[in-house]
Amino acid sequence: MGRRRLLFGGTFDPPHRAHLELPRIAADAVGAEEVVYVPAARNPLKQDAEQSAGEHRLRMLELALAGRPGVRIATVELDRGGPSWWVDTLELLAAAGDPGDRLLFLIGADQALDFHRWREWPRILELAEPVVMARPPLDRRGLEAAFRRRYEPREAAWWAERIVEVPAVDASATEARRRIAAGEPVDDLVPPAVAEYARTHGLYRAG
Repeated sequence: MGRRRLLFGGTFDPPHRAHLELPRIAADAVGAEEVVYVPAARNPLKQDAEQSAGEHRLRMLELALAGRPGVRIATVELDRGGPSWWVDTLELLAAAGDPGDRLLFLIGADQALDFHRWREWPRILELAEPVVMARPPLDRRGLEAAFRRRYEPREAAWWAERIVEVPAVDASATEARRRIAAGEPVDDLVPPAVAEYARTHGLYRAG
């Protein structure tokens, strides 16, 4: 019997409290033994957005996850470089894992509602199962209604079965970057080691 592994992709620029707390809550809800963080080389839908170098984002993620059980980092997207298409990532992770492993991947409500825009989305669903976070102010009932508006009844019901309710975590990478750039306290958003690394390496400074 294989393991249930919950994949969580993102730029993690920088990794903040929501990145650390919500995947563990979702993993417990679906019985996943491990959370696998997958830092993106470049989000294909945000190729013009500025982001820190992959080596910095990876090191900050390592610092943020240090000492946390049941987590690891997969660097397949950083190793590959270029746009990080999720279907390609899943192909690589599925091939590298044990045959009996069950892959799940964590996404937000907006991503689930726009899932048909993802490249080769039917193949994605062959490789892994989505887990959809419903976060306040949107609860399970509200997200189920949104699925019914977006998808035909059978597909809406399928998505509704994959909802996990998680608490609101008041943290954002945008605010963390702003505070770090301004030299303001940020320990309520990111681990101290992450803030120290960002400041030592001059990340997020204007210009």
